[in-house]
Amino acid sequence: MVILLMGMMILIVVVGGYMAFRDTEQLKDEARSLSGFLEEVRTLSAVKGKRYTVEYDLDSDEQMYFVWAPKTVEAGDVIEPSGDDDDETRTAVGFHPMPTRNRADGSRVYSVWIDHIAYGDGSKVDEGKVKIHFMPTGGSHWHLVYLTNEDGDFYTIEVNPFTGAAEVYPGEIEPEPPEKLK
Repeated sequence: MVILLMGMMILIVVVGGYMAFRDTEQLKDEARSLSGFLEEVRTLSAVKGKRYTVEYDLDSDEQMYFVWAPKTVEAGDVIEPSGDDDDETRTAVGFHPMPTRNRADGSRVYSVWIDHIAYGDGSKVDEGKVKIHFMPTGGSHWHLVYLTNEDGDFYTIEVNPFTGAAEVYPGEIEPEPPEKLK
């Protein structure tokens, strides 16, 4: 009986440890995936010489991120931008939904999600849609993307405003205030 109880306790510890390891690895993989996605958008923008936009949809029902790319214009096409964002001249491509998992009752829940996005001025957004532009020069808007999981672990992705490069950091990194705000 003692051996059986010890075996069950060991099994619980091993399975629990594996689940925690799996969740942390999934969070790390998703952070690297988003970082690679941002690097690809930056490269496309620089190579094609056109502005690309990454949109983060932070709504809890459909959390995902994707890219708005310039539409291909055929000879004779007339496109008139209707506003500052000119969505009519762009098309959404390359979306990536955040990973989900099934619960015992059959419902789906996010296993990794974007908790919030922070900007250089200290502001942050944790709901709605956020658009970040990548310029043909290779730069972008400076921002930090915070990914988290059910265990409360965080990974931070920092997008450099001058190069558009995306760096991944474990933990919840607080942004440095810009020099003019110190």
